[in-house]
Amino acid sequence: MREGGRWSGFALVFAVLVTGTVVSVAIFDAQRRSEDVYASQLMDRYADDVTAAIDDRVSRYGETLSDLASSVGAQADLDNDDFSRSSAGLNAARLPGASAVAFVVPATSAQVAPVQRHWRTRGAPALELKPVGGAQHYFVIFNRVFDNGTAVPGTDLAASPEATKAMTLSRQISAMVISPAYQLLSDRSVPAERRQTSIVLAVPVMSGMGSAEPDRFEGWVVMGVRGQNFLSQTLIDRGQGAVQASLTDAAADNRLIASVRPGTRVADDKLLRERSVRAGQRRWQVTMWPTTRLLTATDRGMSVLSGGAGLALTVMLAVMTGVLISSRNRAFRQVEVATAALREDIVRREEVEAQLHQLAFHDSLTGLANRQLFYERLEQALEADGAGAVAVLFIDLDGFKQINDARGHHAGDTVLQVVADRLRSGIRQGDTVARFGGDEFAILLEEIVDVADAYTAAERIVADVREPIDIAGVPAHVSTSVGIAVHRRGTFAADLLREADAAMYAAKAAGKNRYVMA
Repeated sequence: MREGGRWSGFALVFAVLVTGTVVSVAIFDAQRRSEDVYASQLMDRYADDVTAAIDDRVSRYGETLSDLASSVGAQADLDNDDFSRSSAGLNAARLPGASAVAFVVPATSAQVAPVQRHWRTRGAPALELKPVGGAQHYFVIFNRVFDNGTAVPGTDLAASPEATKAMTLSRQISAMVISPAYQLLSDRSVPAERRQTSIVLAVPVMSGMGSAEPDRFEGWVVMGVRGQNFLSQTLIDRGQGAVQASLTDAAADNRLIASVRPGTRVADDKLLRERSVRAGQRRWQVTMWPTTRLLTATDRGMSVLSGGAGLALTVMLAVMTGVLISSRNRAFRQVEVATAALREDIVRREEVEAQLHQLAFHDSLTGLANRQLFYERLEQALEADGAGAVAVLFIDLDGFKQINDARGHHAGDTVLQVVADRLRSGIRQGDTVARFGGDEFAILLEEIVDVADAYTAAERIVADVREPIDIAGVPAHVSTSVGIAVHRRGTFAADLLREADAAMYAAKAAGKNRYVMA
């Protein structure tokens, strides 16, 4: 019996060792998987945040340059003073990384002398055009310098194929275009260690818009932007030291535009993240790597501690055969606690995934759908075989900038949130209201029976938004300019948005606080 009991004890010890080892390895594996999943989710969140920040900054610079082009085009007879007034609000603090903004005009070789004489009479008496080789030239007439560079009126941007390509395309499509990444002409004389890869934003200047006169092309407003200064702080702020990031121009041999290298990079291909960003007509590539700081946030290493603790406990259980049952129960309780912790972690991960989905497809300030979600729903609505029509209402607030400038961004945010609530409450359950950015909103009306339904919705929007908004006890007033576009056979989503946008500008030109049908 003793011999049998001894072997039974050995068997029990062996069983405890085997069972404890298996359980410890299982806990280690489960916790390591949990750590990997959490680290992956963090990288996804940082990747989405950085991508959204880059997209937001590009959009903001594009909107600023488009506003300047509209202001310049609105001048009856543009001169240097007009350009100076139109660009007076632009500076390096508002546009980090921008080197200068300029008004550029095209000219053939035969037109150089007449063009020079004309602009000398328009506030640039010392202007000297400096054509480079070729028959077509692109001369800087007026400019405002933001950094320590020197003014370059008279420079022929034909020496920069990247810039001329962007200007040519912007004129063809009547929209803002971003050049391939390259080195600005003004940077080629600085020391090599100070040179940066840069881009140029170009917007065509049209005169006569909004009047009975036909639109006439006058030139371009262009902005040089140094990539590292433009985006490095954004990448640092959004990455929070947890990721290293680089931004490259995919269509320009992956030329590096900007990069940040905080902390120590972790070599883990599973955590490498790549995202594409649409910048005008270009596609930029954002690549992100984790750092040790990100892994610290995931408590990576706890799985090793848990596994080691499990093995130590197993040895103790094997030695303490006299208290095997109580020790085993204690181990089971520990496993239950670990399992409960895993369940809680799964619940937290699901909550984080829901939050990430909300951030990816909704505006963080108003909770409305963002541009991406709106565009997807519009395409789905156009592809559906519904009996009714589809209409898009493009909405821009009148007077918002004055409130935002006079009473601060907090007041501006309050106005945007109140307007968002009014728009949301004024549509049907199946319709979509979105914020495109700034003070621009859009509404998708699906399955409308008649065009009059779109008119009714627009009238309700104009009336609702016009109501005073209480900001700290002081009423604020904004109104809306609404452009309406109704889907016709053969019309695509981009066409419908463009028509609604044009109708909105027509509403503004007609006096604001109204709606116009495209």
